[in-house]
Amino acid sequence: MNLYRPIYHFMPEKNWMNDPNGLVYYKGEYHMFYQYNPNGIEWGTIHWGHAKSKDLIRWKHLPIALYPSKEKGETHCFSGCCVVNNEEPTIFYTSIGEDERNPRIGAQQWMAISKDNMYTWEKYDKNPVLSLNLHGDMDVKEWRDPFLWKEGGLWYMVLGGSHNDKGCVFIYKSTNLKEWKFLNVLDEGNEYAWECPNFIKLGDKYVLIYSPYDEVKYSIGTINSDYKFMVEARGIVDNSGKEGFYAPNSLVDTTGRRIMFGWLKETARGKLKVGEWAGVQSVPRILTIEDNKLHMEPAEELQILRKNHKKYENIDISESWRPEAKGKALEIIAEFNIDNDINEFAIDLLASKDNEEKTSIVYSTENNSLSVDRSKSSASNLTDKSKLETDFSLKDDETLKLHIFIDHSTVEVFINYRKCISARVYPIKVDSENIKISVLKGDKLKLKSLDIWEMNSI
Repeated sequence: MNLYRPIYHFMPEKNWMNDPNGLVYYKGEYHMFYQYNPNGIEWGTIHWGHAKSKDLIRWKHLPIALYPSKEKGETHCFSGCCVVNNEEPTIFYTSIGEDERNPRIGAQQWMAISKDNMYTWEKYDKNPVLSLNLHGDMDVKEWRDPFLWKEGGLWYMVLGGSHNDKGCVFIYKSTNLKEWKFLNVLDEGNEYAWECPNFIKLGDKYVLIYSPYDEVKYSIGTINSDYKFMVEARGIVDNSGKEGFYAPNSLVDTTGRRIMFGWLKETARGKLKVGEWAGVQSVPRILTIEDNKLHMEPAEELQILRKNHKKYENIDISESWRPEAKGKALEIIAEFNIDNDINEFAIDLLASKDNEEKTSIVYSTENNSLSVDRSKSSASNLTDKSKLETDFSLKDDETLKLHIFIDHSTVEVFINYRKCISARVYPIKVDSENIKISVLKGDKLKLKSLDIWEMNSI
């Protein structure tokens, strides 16, 4: 057993992986593409890897979908999306080369089409489909990561980038995928650049999700007649910083669910040697809107991996308590009644018997916060042990529900399904698999229920 390699998260067999790309449901199967370096465990020579699944969880690796066209000056196939146009799968992606074709000032948007059910791809002979001159004399930099959808008989595209040194998203439209018109700067912020935009519709609202070289953010609102985004609410998708959950992409399946994956980076492992791989995709999340905020739940398909269920109910904890269940690949649902008897408590995960290693989820009613404390997450001094934290307040008469996925070096925490924190941790001890719940401040913690499942490998 590899102490660090996840067993139920998607990842290639070896080498480097980053952003999920081109998520699409096609002929009864989910397809995932991803940024991939087939030549090593560091970023470089970016291709599009490819896999498919019938159940969203167990994936079959397929041949590489996109290779850089070196004969045309292309060195990387950056992120993008896949749509089905008249039954014909079509990829849009950002093409990068050397010198004047560099990512900052020379990106182009290319297209590729598959005629054999997405096994092989042929690049459009008139690429680029979009180039920077589409914007006239506008100052556009870091232009990349196309995301497409069809609405009202027209195709629309958003791209991330920077305009006048402000991070932003640009919007375009087309009748045929080959000829595009620039419409406007959809939205912008104070960061230098925005990456990997997803512009999706949930109910009667639009949601813009973007990655601004920091925590992934979202905005909820409507579009006006000038194609400007009228923002009603803003928030953070995952409070993990850029080093945790980044560059998410999404798809809609036949039931209408909006499903999102995000890249769980390896930055936190520092110089620790873990194997000939780098990069993990998150568990799939189902997106909805509740109270004008983004609501995220793990896809129910994950339940097919459950085994050896342990359930505990109605336990009052005055100091600490250890369930007998343990493991390095677990799903946990913990629900607490929070009252005036408790001010702060911790759930220790991946804890060694000597308590030298542990990753602690800490909830504080005093600070209205929840954090993932990694200060003792690894006995190695090579890894990042910084704390990840989000503000969180319960509504009146609401219980605290933590839905947690542990998979060796990944920890994903859903907090009442309206906040998330994803963390990478690298415990080096074989026995770092225990769980403990402790009162840190207060007299008594009321554990309403605790469900723990071991998880099968995919």
